[in-house]
Amino acid sequence: MRRLALVPVLFVLAFSASAEPAADTVTLGNCLLSLAEEAQVPAQEAGVLTKVPVREGQQVATGDLLAQIDDQIPQRQYDVAKFKLKVAEKQASDDVDVRYAEAAYWVAKKKLEKYLQANAKTPGTIPETEVDLQRLERDKFLLSYEKAKKDMAVAALQAKVSDAELQAADVNVKRRKLNAPLDAVVVELSRHEGEWVEAGGPVMRLVRVDLLRVEGFLNATKHRASEVQGRPVQVTVTLAHGQRETFQGKIIYVKPLVEAGGDFLVRAEVQNRKEGGAWVLSPGMSAEMTIQLK
Repeated sequence: MRRLALVPVLFVLAFSASAEPAADTVTLGNCLLSLAEEAQVPAQEAGVLTKVPVREGQQVATGDLLAQIDDQIPQRQYDVAKFKLKVAEKQASDDVDVRYAEAAYWVAKKKLEKYLQANAKTPGTIPETEVDLQRLERDKFLLSYEKAKKDMAVAALQAKVSDAELQAADVNVKRRKLNAPLDAVVVELSRHEGEWVEAGGPVMRLVRVDLLRVEGFLNATKHRASEVQGRPVQVTVTLAHGQRETFQGKIIYVKPLVEAGGDFLVRAEVQNRKEGGAWVLSPGMSAEMTIQLK
């Protein structure tokens, strides 16, 4: 009887252990906030900075002018190339020589035909030398027509060359304009208006602070990469005076390598926000990240 009484108890314990539900979330402490995007903006050409319309701490949008390098000579080269293209296009579309040579050819041809018809009716009406000269005249205008057509084809190619030169001159001008490669904040000016910059030399540094990364580690024996990839997260930070703020984001990257301690890295992106004109989150802050597993 004692053995029979123990069986239901063991069965209930085994059932309870195997049916324990998995957690809906996992929380990672000591996660690090870092930049999602940044850019060192270099000068593409050497020259004097004639304009730097931005200042440190200023928010800029993609394509905004950050700095201007002296472009007086490239601008004049662009103007020359533009006029050269106009001349080349005029020459390429000028078919006067073609039309004249074609008309002259038909006149000379008809005249030769009349000479030949006259001699066919009455031999010797037109001296043979005159016939030969007229045949030469016809051939001359035929060759002039072919040359005029070839000259037009060459002029069309020259127009393409001039167009390419104009585009190159335009690129040369644009390379002296430094434009923002992303929506970001100017955090450092390495050069100022009136200073000389070398090609490739740093002019300013931009960082994106409206979107930040949060990185932490999960234990590979407790979680699989597929459980967390793309999952929503809630990031909590403790600010001055113990104030706690939460932000929403999602996992964007799971490192496919397990570290020596059995952990693997997970990375989320979180949208920052402003309060009182200042961004709440800053790179380098420590945060707590809760991942929604279900």
